[in-house]
Amino acid sequence: MQKIRQPNRIYLSGGGSERRTLPFDRFFFNDLPLGGRFLYVPIALRGSRLYPDAGDWMKRVVDLQDRNDLSFEILTSAAEMNHTRLESFDGIYIGGGNVWSLIKELIESGASKSLIDYSGEGGRIYGGSAGAIILGKRIDSAPDKNSVRWKDTGGLSLLHELSVACHYTRAMDPKLADWAQDNGLPLLALPEGSGMIIAGDIATCHGEDECVLYTSKGERRVIIPGATMEI
Repeated sequence: MQKIRQPNRIYLSGGGSERRTLPFDRFFFNDLPLGGRFLYVPIALRGSRLYPDAGDWMKRVVDLQDRNDLSFEILTSAAEMNHTRLESFDGIYIGGGNVWSLIKELIESGASKSLIDYSGEGGRIYGGSAGAIILGKRIDSAPDKNSVRWKDTGGLSLLHELSVACHYTRAMDPKLADWAQDNGLPLLALPEGSGMIIAGDIATCHGEDECVLYTSKGERRVIIPGATMEI
């Protein structure tokens, strides 16, 4: 059984196609050790037409990387996400889809606690779109339809007080600023092709485009690629 040794890293991706996210994805995949194994969690796609082909999509993502030594397993049920299983992987990749159905399954199955423990013990977690949003303080920053009627807006709170919005464009500015001010919480907005890497209390923007932070007062601050901020 493999032991997690390095400090934890959280990779928050703004989402997009496998080629769109490539500039940011490489930070996660290059951080995996030689012969690394990761767990792919596509359950946010369950019920959509994309779900049956999720494994093929991830294979395309891996094929775009500059290394051929990586392997992955696919998690089809959050109930299988226990502490013993997670610690055997070098990283966890939580994909996009519907944020409400994802958080509901993670919490009801108890997998949310396993993920929190995994991160606390030094594990690497990648969150893409919905997978990034559920790692924050609140999840109602997403425009997803709550068809599962999940009433709790709380995320896993692995990012201190930060919440996350993905697929960011400038047209979203007024709505996101209002959300941050109304909730009195900072909100991180990530465009497709970019993202933030969280290590302890330090967040660094990476990728092609700038990341944006809305303060708890609704003020907009730009974080250019390579720049850091404390969270």
